[in-house]
Amino acid sequence: MPLLLVLMSFYGWRTIGVHPSALAKSLLSVLLCLLCLASLDIGIRLKRLPVRTLLTTLFAAYVLALGTGILQYVSLARMWNWQPVRLYFWNLIYRYYSSVRPQFLFAEPSYIGMHLFGVLLPVYWLTRDRRVGILVPTFAIAAIAMGSGTRIVLDSIIAAFLWIVGTVNFRSRKVTAGFVGALCLMAAGCTSALVFDERLNALATKGLLSGDGSMSARIFHMLAPMWAWKHDVTHLLFGWGAGNISDAVRTGYAGARRWYDAHGGMSSEEIDGLANPPADTFTMSAYASFITEFGVLCFAAFLLLVVLHVTRLHAWNRRTICWMVLVAYLYVQFESYAFYAIPLFLWGVTTSGTISGNLSGNVSGNTFGNAPGNVPDRKSISYSREYAANNSLE
Repeated sequence: MPLLLVLMSFYGWRTIGVHPSALAKSLLSVLLCLLCLASLDIGIRLKRLPVRTLLTTLFAAYVLALGTGILQYVSLARMWNWQPVRLYFWNLIYRYYSSVRPQFLFAEPSYIGMHLFGVLLPVYWLTRDRRVGILVPTFAIAAIAMGSGTRIVLDSIIAAFLWIVGTVNFRSRKVTAGFVGALCLMAAGCTSALVFDERLNALATKGLLSGDGSMSARIFHMLAPMWAWKHDVTHLLFGWGAGNISDAVRTGYAGARRWYDAHGGMSSEEIDGLANPPADTFTMSAYASFITEFGVLCFAAFLLLVVLHVTRLHAWNRRTICWMVLVAYLYVQFESYAFYAIPLFLWGVTTSGTISGNLSGNVSGNTFGNAPGNVPDRKSISYSREYAANNSLE
């Protein structure tokens, strides 16, 4: 796949040019994605590192992030107003938001959902580790309560719905009734969020283009290169080349801006600056970035490879489908190729049968997989059969 991306980029590099810095960042991100996938397989399947230790490390890292967010929130309170704490995080974090709302230890507050539902929730699905299972809703509730952003509210609702769909045994009437009740509660929660959250309320009443400055900027970052797609079919098919997103943004800016302004879009300095974007411009969407750089043919090939990968492993079940939909949703507003949600999915579906079949021994033992002396007991075999029955597509 990396070789295909490089080959497809030659057309864009020949017809448009090369931006060395942006090119290096783009290909390095793809390489880091592959290295993450390789490290999971080497560390857990081949070297059989203690999974309990890995889970403890992961849990501790995100607990530290949660504690940091709480500290940031307290430092913002009027009664405390801890300037030294604010100054510390100002010097520590590259993109600083903590003077307005907690961002924990993430690059942006809007990335909270990527970590909770792109990493921690799948890890819980794979391992059933109770600590991770408790941390996910605790972190999400704390982030929402502390006003870290609107995206975590939307992400939490969608993730909760997909989690319920992926785990409920619809053959049981009582459980199905509980599912309907949960949907009613989620609908009530959505309504409450739209009413009481100022930013969500503004988005609902004024629209996505004019309700919130951050949302408006995100949409325009995606809209500008997409506008270039419709007027350049050849580059749409084969891409502008790795590192050439700025050229597509510059080409599509005028048409996208006319449409944006005609539909009441909120103006901002960030949007104005995209008229002449820097070489390392980003789109805030993995889909917009990938198709712009490598073309829709590469994107279709990647999707086909993922589907064939899951099909070859006979891993299609409700959990896999919900996991795939969740990852697909999260990357709509997230552009980094290097983030480990996709590698975790690709690796997780490869080993999910082994993990579910050896669940009892693995979380308390050393490794995922059939290590010597790690034979599944009757309880784990019974669990595996029950899980497979409840999550089949039939």
